[in-house]
Amino acid sequence: MSTVRATVEVFGQKLGVRTDGDAARLEELARFVDRKMREVAGHSSAIDTVKVAILTALNIADELYKERSMDQDARQRDLEQQAERLVNKLEEVLRDGEARDAT
Repeated sequence: MSTVRATVEVFGQKLGVRTDGDAARLEELARFVDRKMREVAGHSSAIDTVKVAILTALNIADELYKERSMDQDARQRDLEQQAERLVNKLEEVLRDGEARDAT
């Protein structure tokens, strides 16, 4: 993967950034962070850019943790359903074997 340089603007600050990925993706991420920072600034009395950035980072981290938790819960439910299907299949095979042995 090649290194790409791009200049992005977040919350009025221009940043020169290098990424091992796609410049368009980096710009999309910068727009996302900019939008989130503007939301936080609109709902907060914090004027200091650093404080807005920290509050925004905490909000994004909260969203990430919730998403990971939901993904983990979904994986757990899938595993439980798969285990239940396997147990049912094993019970069915055992019943069929017992029925054959009885005849």
